[in-house]
Amino acid sequence: MRSTRAHTHRRVGNNGVQWLSFSDLMSALLLIFILIMFYIMYQYFDMYEINMAEIARQQYDLDQANASLEEQKTKLSESETQLIAQQIRLEAAQRGLEDAQSILALQQEELSRAKSLLDEKEEEIGAQKEQLDALSVQLGEQQQMLEDQQTQIEALVGMRTRIITSLSSALKSANISAQVDPTNGSIALESDVMFELGRYDLSDRGKAFIDSFLPVYLDVLFSDEYRDNVVEIIIEGHTDSLGSYLDNLQLSQQRALAVASYVLDDDYHGISAAQKRQLRLVATANGRSFSDPVLDAFGNEDRDASRRVVFKFRLTDEQMIQQLKRILESND
Repeated sequence: MRSTRAHTHRRVGNNGVQWLSFSDLMSALLLIFILIMFYIMYQYFDMYEINMAEIARQQYDLDQANASLEEQKTKLSESETQLIAQQIRLEAAQRGLEDAQSILALQQEELSRAKSLLDEKEEEIGAQKEQLDALSVQLGEQQQMLEDQQTQIEALVGMRTRIITSLSSALKSANISAQVDPTNGSIALESDVMFELGRYDLSDRGKAFIDSFLPVYLDVLFSDEYRDNVVEIIIEGHTDSLGSYLDNLQLSQQRALAVASYVLDDDYHGISAAQKRQLRLVATANGRSFSDPVLDAFGNEDRDASRRVVFKFRLTDEQMIQQLKRILESND
């Protein structure tokens, strides 16, 4: 056997085929093994490169995925920031809404109070309107009454004017020198014609003047047109300012009374009985002393003119009418 292992040459069989030695066989096998190892290593390194390429590709995909994830994280962070901001704004809006609701509740409460107050005011206005309507009706009635009174005033004023005109015409027709005051219808008779200076008994001239004057005067005032509206005929005595007021007051009263006594005496026949009865119903006699003097153009007392006896007449409700006239004029 050692001789077999020691020989390395090929042996040739009987049929001429050469047989390899064991060492050659082992070398061939080793070579084949090495080739196989090289092939396996080549395959390994090829697979390694493929795997490394795949790993690199996967790493790249992983990096891309990580980058996308980071981007998504960034976007998510921004979204969270926006969401937080929106949440803050929402909370602020919620607080604002709550504040607005509180304000609205207060405003509604104030509106309710204002409505209650308005209802009260409307009730007050309604009551005032009722009062105003009542006052309007009352005012209308008063206005109608004032218009009626105005008509009466105008009628009385017109009547006084007609009386003054009638007196002036009648005295002129009778040739009696007596002036009728165009504003009130009073007639002043000169005292010097009727009385001596400082005396109060009627002189003959005075009686004669009265006899001619009084019938004409009463014919106008006691005519059917005016008689019912004449409520007073006033005989006034006036003096000048010489002497004391009381002495002149007594003298003026005595002179007025002397004229009244003369014409109202039962034995006086200068007027008719009917006129005397009517005159007794309305005649009064007053003394004015020197309280109403007659002044000249320079504002000084005209003593001769101040000594006088004045006949005045007053019509129905004349004082009331004068007051109403003043009221109407002030209202106008």
